[in-house]
Amino acid sequence: MNFLIAGLAKSGTTMLFSRIQSALSGSDTACYFEPDTEDAIAAILDNAAAQNTLTKVLIGRVKSTTAVIAEFDRNVMIYRDPRDQFVSMLLYLFYDFQLSGDQAGYDKCYAALERKLNDPEAVSCIDLWNTVSATVGRAPFNVFDNLHREQRAYFEAFAPCRARYEQLLDNDWQELENYLGLTLSGDDTRVPDELKRVTRSKGYGDWRLWLTESDIQTTNEQWDENLAWLNYEPGTAQLNAPIPRETSLDYVSPAEYEHGARRDDLVA
Repeated sequence: MNFLIAGLAKSGTTMLFSRIQSALSGSDTACYFEPDTEDAIAAILDNAAAQNTLTKVLIGRVKSTTAVIAEFDRNVMIYRDPRDQFVSMLLYLFYDFQLSGDQAGYDKCYAALERKLNDPEAVSCIDLWNTVSATVGRAPFNVFDNLHREQRAYFEAFAPCRARYEQLLDNDWQELENYLGLTLSGDDTRVPDELKRVTRSKGYGDWRLWLTESDIQTTNEQWDENLAWLNYEPGTAQLNAPIPRETSLDYVSPAEYEHGARRDDLVA
């Protein structure tokens, strides 16, 4: 059986990959993490040595035109509230600094994030995204419009089983278990140590702490069709509550990264 998990970055794909990997642990399963070319994905399907394959891909790198996707036996598209995904992607941009070694850029963006925590309404998340993304050489905020279009095009092309991230966090796995023929509910998912950098809040709804009134207005207007398609309500007022440090400043300045090296070893 060939299992496929797809989703936008920071939508719970790694959590779901780890949960299904655990459910398949008693069988001969070959696992593949984020192949992004049609040839690489086709080679997985040609693997006759394993009883099962489990593959995770990111929508955006893999597109609705990647025809080989249709050949998987089970195809799951996980999605989450686009505003939570936006905040999570914003913070994950900081990982680029430990790859590039740009200490000055990191310090500038860390200071901007610190200002956000000190006065959440004074610093727009959209402005913060544009500051950090420009510093690390990534696309500006409008990239999300393209990602949302590609997410919907992927769904229309391949008709995957849709899994709502928030529903899974609430331990409602029944529909997905029925589709996959696996037992997934139970204890919290254990993400492998080498992928711990992708794990942040393990929650949902904290976009209400992050988005300013202007951010909410912009996302309501620009993302109205996507929010409605995914069945999320438009945003209302920002919550007047502090942003937790452990899921923000602490998250972007971890002691260790994927290869066990400290951040100051990598960006010094």
